[in-house]
Amino acid sequence: MKNKFLKGAHLSERKFKEILKLFSEDLTATQIANISGVSRVTINSYLKKIRMQIVKYCESLQSDIQVGASSWGHRTPSLHQPQDIAVAVKTDVDRIVKPVIFGIYKNDNKVFTEILPDVSRSMIQAIARGRSVLETVGSTERIRRFSGVVDLSQYRLYHLGQAHHEAENKTALDDVDGFWGLTKHRLAKFKGLNRNTAYLHLKECEFRYNYRHEELYAVLLNLLKTYPLNLS
Repeated sequence: MKNKFLKGAHLSERKFKEILKLFSEDLTATQIANISGVSRVTINSYLKKIRMQIVKYCESLQSDIQVGASSWGHRTPSLHQPQDIAVAVKTDVDRIVKPVIFGIYKNDNKVFTEILPDVSRSMIQAIARGRSVLETVGSTERIRRFSGVVDLSQYRLYHLGQAHHEAENKTALDDVDGFWGLTKHRLAKFKGLNRNTAYLHLKECEFRYNYRHEELYAVLLNLLKTYPLNLS
């Protein structure tokens, strides 16, 4: 069945666009299944594919910041191979150690997140109090680029150092607070987050926040038209 957004799909393009529209409205998989009439198993499969593509896109923007120019398509020739995407995402997820802690920073008017598998809760609490404990573990410079760090297990945001007292950082901190507010609200509705999908949902929140002033459905349509999902 021809579907320019989803290669190898058994659903019509019209039905897939309906599912994508409901996803953009932030409905749960159960709600989407009930409204669309598509099985929950199929919906879960499609939503995971969509989230993987969002992850890939968000990571490409971070790569542009860290290593400079070149297009997403040019850097990722294997993008249309779902097994490659799954491996790339799974690698990050597997590195997550309990508790789940991630950093938040702002660049070029967008908020970005990064899982911090080697940072402990005690380290974050110490740096938030102004202590220099990170000097002893060689992570100081990497941690300092974050405006905030979240302990997801406790649903708690820590502002680092004295940044919240500096007027020039106010906009960045407002975005950190705004992003965490959206993320906390979204994740709470899952009533417990599967550790294996934490990274997918975190990047989805990042994507939703960065495009909050645009019509998300149109953004997703454009993304998936350029880089279709592949079920084969």
